[in-house]
Amino acid sequence: MRGFTLGVAILVALTSWALSAWLPWPAALLTALLLAVVIHAAIVALGFALARLLTDRTGPAGPPGWLAAMPEEIYLSLRNMYLDIPWRHRWPIRVPARPRGAVLLVHGYGCNRGIWRDFDTWLAARGWIVAALDLEPPRAGIDGFGAQVAAEAAALALRAGHERVTVIAHSMGGLAARAALRIAPDAPIDHVITLGTPHRGTWHARFGRGLCAAQMLPDSPWLCDLQTAETPAVASRCTCIASHHDNIVCPVDRALLPGAAACLVVARVGHMALAHDAGVRAFVEERLDALHASDTAKSDAA
Repeated sequence: MRGFTLGVAILVALTSWALSAWLPWPAALLTALLLAVVIHAAIVALGFALARLLTDRTGPAGPPGWLAAMPEEIYLSLRNMYLDIPWRHRWPIRVPARPRGAVLLVHGYGCNRGIWRDFDTWLAARGWIVAALDLEPPRAGIDGFGAQVAAEAAALALRAGHERVTVIAHSMGGLAARAALRIAPDAPIDHVITLGTPHRGTWHARFGRGLCAAQMLPDSPWLCDLQTAETPAVASRCTCIASHHDNIVCPVDRALLPGAAACLVVARVGHMALAHDAGVRAFVEERLDALHASDTAKSDAA
């Protein structure tokens, strides 16, 4: 991603150099930067347009709000692509003074642990030990990612001194967490909370590259095998959060896992914005509190 960022910087520099024939250097540079932002915004807007078209054709009718979801999603995608992912991903494990439990954060396709910046400190401020991992190599199969999630969960549980951890996963990361439960059923994963995960696939995966992208296509053989292998008990260990206006995973029911313990569906929230929405965070906090209370009650009974 740093190479991509450098490439964009070079293109901006070349564009500003070309524009300097007609504009002063400051104006040329500003124009080139604005042009790059406009192109990025147009690509994000195209994703929203495709998502709305697919939802109108194949999904349940939802509330209006596609345009309202765009500004924050454009801002966050710019921040993630040019700041968080290339430059802010090496944050250390968060350990509060009086930890209540441990949470493992799992990113989605084309990202790394940098997307969780701010979310990590928000969780730590509420008493949770917070760690994350980078799924590598980025275009590999989701089963391999699942093995990494299981191993990281075991390492976090050992380091935190807790028997089990909660996984919070964004997008493809939720499929990696489900794969972890299939590959390593004894992994110390108590519960999985997914944000915008394509549990039933996403049409937008056609634009991705690598085995993991192919596995996220609707009704792909990998998704069908995963669903066949899972028992109802696995779904009951999951909580799903989805948006009516997700610009990547649509229609909304594709982000919901049948039999999940709890679900939240929000509106006017884009794909990346799910980790930043106040309502989503309040629900995540509520679910973590409930899971912690349940674990405490079980320990007391034992």
